[in-house]
Amino acid sequence: MAKKKKRTQLSSEGKTELAKAIAEKSQTFAKTYANVEIRLSRVFRWISGWVDKLLFNQKHGKIVALMVAVLFYFGMSSDNSGLFENMKSAETLGEYKVSAVVSNQAYEVTGLDEMVKVRIIGDISDIKSVKQQKNFRVVANLTDLTEGTHEVKYTTEGAPSRVEVVLEPSNGIVTIKKKSIRSFTLGYDFVTRSNMDSIYDLGEPELEQGEVHVRASAETLDSIAYVKALIDVKKNYTSDFTTEATIAAYDDKGNKMDVDIIPDKMNAHVKVSKPNKRVSLSIVPNGVIPANKAIESYKLNHDKVTVYAKQSVLDQIEVLPITIPASTLTSNRDFPMPIVPPNGVTKISESVVNISVKLADKKERVMNKVPIKIENGMDGFTFALANGTQQNASVTISGAKKVIDKVKIEDLHVYVDVSKIDKAGTYEQPLIVEGKNKLATYAVKNATVTIAVKEK
Repeated sequence: MAKKKKRTQLSSEGKTELAKAIAEKSQTFAKTYANVEIRLSRVFRWISGWVDKLLFNQKHGKIVALMVAVLFYFGMSSDNSGLFENMKSAETLGEYKVSAVVSNQAYEVTGLDEMVKVRIIGDISDIKSVKQQKNFRVVANLTDLTEGTHEVKYTTEGAPSRVEVVLEPSNGIVTIKKKSIRSFTLGYDFVTRSNMDSIYDLGEPELEQGEVHVRASAETLDSIAYVKALIDVKKNYTSDFTTEATIAAYDDKGNKMDVDIIPDKMNAHVKVSKPNKRVSLSIVPNGVIPANKAIESYKLNHDKVTVYAKQSVLDQIEVLPITIPASTLTSNRDFPMPIVPPNGVTKISESVVNISVKLADKKERVMNKVPIKIENGMDGFTFALANGTQQNASVTISGAKKVIDKVKIEDLHVYVDVSKIDKAGTYEQPLIVEGKNKLATYAVKNATVTIAVKEK
């Protein structure tokens, strides 16, 4: 028993010594770790200090930025190896036109999306390659489709197989129709006509042929309203010219149509002229001149002006009237007035005329037995002054004595306008009186007459 107890006591002492040894080693390790930590901290602080000096020092910052830029450049531009070769990216390339793969001469395709949005996913180098390619396109392959309506999937050509291309929309609904040919009479239209000086007039063009052939589906051909040769007028055209005109077809709303036109261009010869005419000016007072005065005479610094217009317009112009405000004529005076071009006149040699007006007292004169005329009667009816109605009128002429004394009976025009009468019967109609000399005013004694209307 005593022997066994001794062994137990020795074991307890060994454990105590072992614990002391472990504690001493732990303290030694802790000191060593602390020393290493302090040294590593000093190294990191030293490195950090140098990095701060490089990055935030103006002297070294540009060098560092250049090194980083060069690093990125070689990483992005490398095709076979580089920092970013294996990086995946996605980029929207924008909108691309959809090209239909079909015989355009035989079939008309409608409903195809004009543009689709293209998004590409892949390596940066592959994306860059696709962007630089000129043969990349979006297609709709219709070669295996017949007439009718179909759903077609859009595909791409020219992209590497390594990239994924996403299209929006990815498909479309198209209608395919067989084309036929129809002839159309060719008209014409001058475009950019405003480029040419307005004093010149363009004659009817001489086209190489009067008809063209249009190829489209029967439905589209039926919707064509007209086909025109579009003749571009240049600014420097001052004489006859020949130019190539573009042929275009339009619907009844004036919208240009997408059809095949044979031929789509042709020569047009156009004659250029400069029609003009020397025309006298006359003044026409508008309103009442105050203080019972009238215009006795006037002078213009331009008695005549040159008028430019189509010959048909010039043939109808004898005098250009200049309207003046009568209420402002309180005494003899000089003043300028604009010359307003009549409808159809493109240009007048003068835009302003200076007027010198002389006034006199207003007088009156009565002229009798002025014949009454009936004008603007409808076809299918006869118009006459009713029985008992005077066939002539008395006209009171007002104005300066020198003016009214020169008025002759043939200078007066008294008439009835029956353009609104469309049934047989008798009608009371007002008399209208006009005179050639606009410096005088005119009035009839009896304001109305009776008109008898009969069917023929």
